[in-house]
Amino acid sequence: MRFMMLMIPKGYESAAPDVMPDAKAIEAMMKYNEALQQAGVLLTVEGLRPPSVGARVTFKGGNPKVTEGVAPEVKEVLGGYWMIQVNSQEEAIAWASRCPASENETIEIRQVQEFEDFPEDVQQAAAGFQEMQGSDTTMAPESIHTDNEAEIRQLISDQQRAICAKDVDQIMSRYAAEVILFDVKPPFQTQGKDAVRQLWKDCLPYFPDAFGMETQDLTITVNDELAFAHWLFRFKGEQDHPAMQMWMRATAVCQKNQGNWQILHEHISVPFDPQTSQAVFTLNP
Repeated sequence: MRFMMLMIPKGYESAAPDVMPDAKAIEAMMKYNEALQQAGVLLTVEGLRPPSVGARVTFKGGNPKVTEGVAPEVKEVLGGYWMIQVNSQEEAIAWASRCPASENETIEIRQVQEFEDFPEDVQQAAAGFQEMQGSDTTMAPESIHTDNEAEIRQLISDQQRAICAKDVDQIMSRYAAEVILFDVKPPFQTQGKDAVRQLWKDCLPYFPDAFGMETQDLTITVNDELAFAHWLFRFKGEQDHPAMQMWMRATAVCQKNQGNWQILHEHISVPFDPQTSQAVFTLNP
């Protein structure tokens, strides 16, 4: 799920054109941004110039009217924003709560409305919208790279959401036909979609009725055809449930097939102690 965290600084609606942030506040905010980036959830972050150097266009009676600079009737304005990709609104709220904001700042959290969230008639009316978002063949290589990375982040997020919903069909829709899975539990390897489907059907009933997933340190290397990603994750829910007692390591290799990314290989593991041959579980990776 994608969320925007909108920073609303009190008083910014009437700030002077040359107003600048405090260097110490920026230093603290950069540490926060780095934490978002290291956790693999940050898509973009931007600051905005004050309204005194901007403009507003209103449409009273259907006619555009331009007001340049400060609008006296406006009481709150944006000072900047983050776009993040997480598994739930609760996770987005948790990240917003960690922001080193001052007492005159508010963060509003809004989920991005994805194309598939709309009913069928709206999707038909918006036909071509998805192509508008990513079909420009003149894009620079770095832009293509960024889009591919965002698509992999979305794939991982959607897969985790399907796991939390125990939706086997949605889980399987993201695997390639020749997928090979190295799971944290036997068998030693699982090959092919039919075998992977059976593995998920066998294990999901053992999970609680409701649970979530948390991700850290998501790192992606990608080109036009292949992507490699690794991250840490844990399940969140009933504290006494065995699945909630540890962080695990995940690695995925994805391949683009007819414009869609598919999981070609997935490896889930936990470390082990070679002296005892026992798995090492931790809630503090």
